[in-house]
Amino acid sequence: MLIVVQPLSAGVPLATRAVGAGLDCLIATQYPELLPAEVHAGARVAEWHPSQGVPALLDLVRKADATPTGVVAGFEYAVCEAAELARALGLPALSAETALAVRHKDVMRERCRRHGVAVPGSVPVSAADTEAPFPFPVVVKPVDCGGSLMVSLARDAGEYRRACAEIHRAEDVMYHPNPRRVALVEEYVEGPEFSVDGWVDADGPHVASVTTKFVSAPPQFFEMGHVATAPEHSPYGPALTAFAAQVVTAFDITVGPFHIETRIAADGRPVLIEVGARLAGDHIPELIQAGPGVDLYLAAIDAARGRRHHAAAAAPRSAGLAFVTTDRPGAFAGTLSGLEPHRAAPEFQRLAFEAEPGAALDPDDIFHNRVAQVYLTGGREPVERLVGAVLRDVKVEIADKEGIPT
Repeated sequence: MLIVVQPLSAGVPLATRAVGAGLDCLIATQYPELLPAEVHAGARVAEWHPSQGVPALLDLVRKADATPTGVVAGFEYAVCEAAELARALGLPALSAETALAVRHKDVMRERCRRHGVAVPGSVPVSAADTEAPFPFPVVVKPVDCGGSLMVSLARDAGEYRRACAEIHRAEDVMYHPNPRRVALVEEYVEGPEFSVDGWVDADGPHVASVTTKFVSAPPQFFEMGHVATAPEHSPYGPALTAFAAQVVTAFDITVGPFHIETRIAADGRPVLIEVGARLAGDHIPELIQAGPGVDLYLAAIDAARGRRHHAAAAAPRSAGLAFVTTDRPGAFAGTLSGLEPHRAAPEFQRLAFEAEPGAALDPDDIFHNRVAQVYLTGGREPVERLVGAVLRDVKVEIADKEGIPT
C-alpha cells in the first residue's frame, strides 16, 4: 500500500497516477475535496490534519489493514511528516535532518555553507531588526513558505521594511499549518534561472530536466513560465547536472524526487536558491513528461517503494508553459488579446483557462493573477522564444461596469 501524505499541487496528479497504475493507495489529506473522482473511487481517502501529527497517520495505516510499501510527500509542507512516517514504518525515507534542511531556508543555508554549496549571503531577521544586513537590492522571503509566496526584491529601506512586515505579520498562509513568520534576507543574485528536476532511487540520483524559468519583473518573483529540457540537450546540462549531484550529496537526499532552484551567477557558477525534496509544482512534471519524456510521478512512486525506476532515453524535445497573467486589477472579461499569431506556430499545443469570466483578478496576488496556460512543444530554442513572446504579447482583457472588455 502506497501512502500519499497531503496531496496538493503536484501531489494531486501523483495520487491520480498511482491509482491509474492500479496501486493500492492510502491518501491522507486535509483537503479531500481537491482530489478527482477517480482517486476517491480507486483509493482509501482518509481525512488528516497536520496538527494531528504522525501518530494519526500511523493510526490510519493500522486501520487500512494493508502492508505499507512506500510513503510519498504530496506537498512541500508535508515533507517532514512523510519522512517521519516512512522511518516509523521501516520504509525508504529521508532522515529527520534532511527533511528539516529542505523545509526551512535558514537551516538550508547553513547546510550549504558547511558543505561548500554556493548560496547567496543570507541572514534571518525578526520584527525587531530594522536595518537591512546587506546593501540594496536584497531579496526578502519567508523561511518556510513555498510557491514564491511573499518573496520580493527590496530596492530601498521603505521596500525592505514593508517586505519584512508582510512576513512578520502574516496571519493565515494558504495550506500552511504553522508558518514561522521569520524573514530571510539575502543578497540578490542576477542571472538566468533554472530548476533541476529529478529523483533518487536505489541506483542513485537521476536528473530528468534542466528547466528554464521565466519570472516576473521585480519586485515580485512570480513564476511566469517554464521550459523543460533533457540535460543532454541543454547548454547548461553538464554544469547543472554536476551541481545537482553536489546538492543531493550535501543534503543527503537518499530517496524520492528533488527540485533544485538555481541561478547562474556572473562568474558562471550555479548558486543554490532553494532545494526541495518533493515534486515541483506549476505543472513542471507534466512538462518533463511531454518534453524529455520522463514520468516523474512514477519515478517518485518507484523510489518510495525501494524500486529502481527505468526511464526511457531522453527525447530531444522541450515542453514549455507560459502563464498568462493580468497586468491590472478587475473582473476577467473572459477573453485574451495577442495570442492568435502564436497559435499558428507548429510548437503551439493548447490553451487552458484557469479563471472563469467575471473572476476578480489582482496582479499583485499570486493566487489571483493567473488567467490561462499556453502549452508548447518542440526544439528548445523555438519553445523558449515562444514562451517569451506569449508573456510579452498576450494580454488579459478586463470588463468594464457593463461587462464589455477594455
